[in-house]
Amino acid sequence: MKKLILFFLPLLLLAEAHIFVLHRIDDFRHPYTNTSSKELKKYFDFLKKNNYKVVKLSTLIKLIKEKKTLKKIVVFTVDDNYKSFYKNGLPLFIKYNFPFTLFVYGKATTYKWGDYMSWDEVKECTKFGELAVHSWAHPHLPSLSDEEIEKDTKKIINVFKKYIGFIPDIYSYPYGEYDERVKNIIKKFFPYIVNQNPGAIDLTTPLDDIDRIALTGKVNIEKKLKIKRLHADIEIVRDKNKILQIKGKVYDKIPYINLYLTKMGWVYKIPVKDGFFSFKPNFELKKYRNRVIIKYNYKIISKMIIKY
Repeated sequence: MKKLILFFLPLLLLAEAHIFVLHRIDDFRHPYTNTSSKELKKYFDFLKKNNYKVVKLSTLIKLIKEKKTLKKIVVFTVDDNYKSFYKNGLPLFIKYNFPFTLFVYGKATTYKWGDYMSWDEVKECTKFGELAVHSWAHPHLPSLSDEEIEKDTKKIINVFKKYIGFIPDIYSYPYGEYDERVKNIIKKFFPYIVNQNPGAIDLTTPLDDIDRIALTGKVNIEKKLKIKRLHADIEIVRDKNKILQIKGKVYDKIPYINLYLTKMGWVYKIPVKDGFFSFKPNFELKKYRNRVIIKYNYKIISKMIIKY
């Protein structure tokens, strides 16, 4: 049986799933995190028409662990449990019979802040989707000490026990911000972690660093579904907040890569020689959170860089 799996694994790797992240629905006060229900309906209609299968994130994780095909699999995740999702998004998910994974922001829910669902509304969502964890206080995790990160994480675990009665095993970083230190701490509590780096999912995807594609404003869903996973390792060489070099190993057979760095922009056709690439931008980071994207056609992989 093991030999059979190994034989078909190269074919299975060609099939890729896509995870999308939503925040607010029809809350036009916040355009950078808002998706209109009209656009969401367009996405759902496209998926139905083209025979995509929408599943919960836990289902996708199970498929990956069991080395099953990911062909035409789509996951919708929803961060922050905003009231606008409950009012304007949930009815659409119910209508189309699409499950979802809702990442709960504990403090806002517990303190009943106006823009957020109550715990009763969060529990109601479990009839149609599943719950996951989005921290207690929604902090900028890389700016916290190890002890502060653990304190926030233990707090949300206890709150879930109190209000829900169980602890989900999937975590989403607040703001999508993390580095290796943050990841290593969160991994002690949650085996499955999602980020907000654009990319596709295949059987090689590390389950403690799962990419998601943002759906805000108007998005060409057909184009997003063409994204594939670029198999590469990325190494960042830095001198404090200056990026000296971006280099890596590419496992796919491609002649070059295109590279993006936040506020620096795109650099095109950096050669890949014997599977390796290197670029020396000598670029001072401008923002607190930054992203490196490595791309070839529709193949993409990315990495978060936090400014100290």
